[in-house]
Amino acid sequence: MKNDFLKGKRILIAEDDFVNQKLISHSMQSTGASFDIVSNGREAIEHLMMGTYDLIMMDINMPEIDGFEATEYIRKNMKLTTPIIAMTGWSSKEDSNKFEKVGMNGTLAKPFGLDILYKTLQEALIDVKPTLASESSEAALIDETPHVDLSLLNELSESDSEYKKTIVQMFLDSMPETIQQIEEAFAIKDYDALAKAAHYAKSSLSVINVEDLRALVAKIEMNCKKNENLDELETLVKRVKVKYNLVVEILLEELKKG
Repeated sequence: MKNDFLKGKRILIAEDDFVNQKLISHSMQSTGASFDIVSNGREAIEHLMMGTYDLIMMDINMPEIDGFEATEYIRKNMKLTTPIIAMTGWSSKEDSNKFEKVGMNGTLAKPFGLDILYKTLQEALIDVKPTLASESSEAALIDETPHVDLSLLNELSESDSEYKKTIVQMFLDSMPETIQQIEEAFAIKDYDALAKAAHYAKSSLSVINVEDLRALVAKIEMNCKKNENLDELETLVKRVKVKYNLVVEILLEELKKG
């Protein structure tokens, strides 16, 4: 089967198994498509926040965030319509219904050959509508109200509202300084300091969990450590500040609840 339809396409592949990564990478190299490979759902979400893809190949069983959870987040929180193909070693009619229910557009049963790979990708890419990210990924990221997950904090506080308020206030007091460190490190192009500040911010977002903000600082840290895509840093740093300001509004409302 010809794979000319893949030329110029950008594909995100989420697969945690190293051997499968190599096999899929080998299959894709002759297609003319560009592709990125990540090892879990969290990394897939982070990549989607930073750029636009024409198609996603999503393994189901992955650490941290699995394929189902990642797909639900992509559909419900990010509002993306990018085609998502499930890659799985097991499949039944019930499983297929679950894939479709969470928003997946097709299934590849592993191991798969080139013919079925290209056939599945071709079917998924026919008459695809533009994703929200392709219209304006930056606007979508900045304008969308961030989801602030306080479930872990609620669990730790054990109904102690004063303890919860204290932790929230500590977060609000400390994050502006951390963001300032990020901005100052970027201004002088001190990428080691920038990576450290971003890592600190990421740690601060573990109890008060803001997934899209955490993804931004994680991307800054990764770019600095790998010394790659440094031209993205200015936009990322700006987005961190804008996104944090939206988080502040949400948390101040939370403090009012008592």
